[in-house]
Amino acid sequence: MNDASEKPVRHWLPIAVGILVAALLALGWAVWKTEYAWRDAYGDGDLSELRAADPRALTAGDMTTFHKGFKPFGQSAENLPWQYEKLFDDGDGLFERPFQPAVREIRYNTRDGLGPLYNANACGACHFRDGSVEEPYTSGQGMNGIFLRLSVADGKGGWAAPAGYHSQLRDKAVAGVPPEGLGVIDWQEMPGSFPDGEAYSLRKPSFRVLNPGYGQLPDGVIFEARSAPRLPGMGLLEAIDEDTLLAIAKSQANHADGVSGRPNWVTDPETGKRVIGKFSLKANVAHLRAQAAGAAFNDMGLTSPLHPRELCLAGQSACAEAPAGGTPEAPELSEEQLQALTIYLQLLAVPARRNLDDADVGLGGRLFAEVGCGVCHLDTVRTGNSHPIKRLRGQTIHPYSDLLLHDLGPDLAGRPDGEASAQEWRTPPLWGIGLTRKANHHTVFLHDQRARSLQEAILWHGGEASPAKARFMALNKAGRAALIKFLESI
Repeated sequence: MNDASEKPVRHWLPIAVGILVAALLALGWAVWKTEYAWRDAYGDGDLSELRAADPRALTAGDMTTFHKGFKPFGQSAENLPWQYEKLFDDGDGLFERPFQPAVREIRYNTRDGLGPLYNANACGACHFRDGSVEEPYTSGQGMNGIFLRLSVADGKGGWAAPAGYHSQLRDKAVAGVPPEGLGVIDWQEMPGSFPDGEAYSLRKPSFRVLNPGYGQLPDGVIFEARSAPRLPGMGLLEAIDEDTLLAIAKSQANHADGVSGRPNWVTDPETGKRVIGKFSLKANVAHLRAQAAGAAFNDMGLTSPLHPRELCLAGQSACAEAPAGGTPEAPELSEEQLQALTIYLQLLAVPARRNLDDADVGLGGRLFAEVGCGVCHLDTVRTGNSHPIKRLRGQTIHPYSDLLLHDLGPDLAGRPDGEASAQEWRTPPLWGIGLTRKANHHTVFLHDQRARSLQEAILWHGGEASPAKARFMALNKAGRAALIKFLESI
């Protein structure tokens, strides 16, 4: 009886086990394909448009976009897997749409938690169409899309924020909380002329704070304005290996013009390791996750996994008493939102170059190299092979930047930042710069937007860039115009 009853069980048991194993394998494959495989993929389409393009136009390899519309800086890389497209779109929404003040002590809205002190209510308020916002030309007006750094000597050879204030002046606040003050910019015209007699004028900014909300600012405070940069291609810059940047710095060590770029070594806020900074005007941020979290915290007052507590200082009692949109355990910008913002920044494509067959553009490119601009604004770099997103690995790109610190002289001096001195600035990438007017409706440049044109931006260069600037000034008018036309093609 027992033998007879056990035979069917023995017969079906291997089949059942086989079905179970097959099901588990199928489930594992589905999970891997859905959750992991896409991270190393390009998507379901092809890259025929990129493959057929003029290679000279591919500023950023497979991360180049040929978008012809009014938002050239805000396009995703082509042919992304749908999972990346979803994260990119989520990040785009977070980037563009405003956050709002919390009205209760607990968060009840995914865009809850603005402030209590802040400079803008959305990323896109300063990064208009993923570029920059034009500041006012008129003296005595407040600043739009620019914030002020405040610094005083700390008595130890360094700098600190003035008592009662953050190092970044926050000119807005939620109801019931005094803002820290209103930054105002004033302009002074500085006329000059080229060796051939053509006249020019530069405008020199000065800054002051109206209605300081937390005590009088001390004498000797240093004001430094910071403008929002263009955002395309940031993921590719993140993907450049540290060894590549160190090799570039080494290659400049004995340059005849005295060019000597060097990295800004900073501390990773999550790992505590010393790493090379690649982002911000002084290269004091190492990666885009930290950049996104830092901007959300400092510019909008949003807590995050990297900045879990509100930014209110000890003397800012109204700030501390204002409702918060989260807790250190559940911050206002969640881990999922921070990830989406980071992916968005990593996958912003770079506009293709334009007017490649224009004779003046070709002449300007040769002059750009001859006068020495290309030493710091390095035209070609290759990304490494270790970035989590495969799309960003092994790309030959043309950012026109070495991402290193360079001394640009006293006229552009601000304050020290990490290992960067007051006169040192990171070489900004130039890709997309010729589309600034189309995207952002202006042509103002440099860290505080003092330059009203690319020519003025060049003329503000000093320090290590002085020999290259002198050679640019010595060009005839047609040569200078050709070099500018080349920049506008990038």
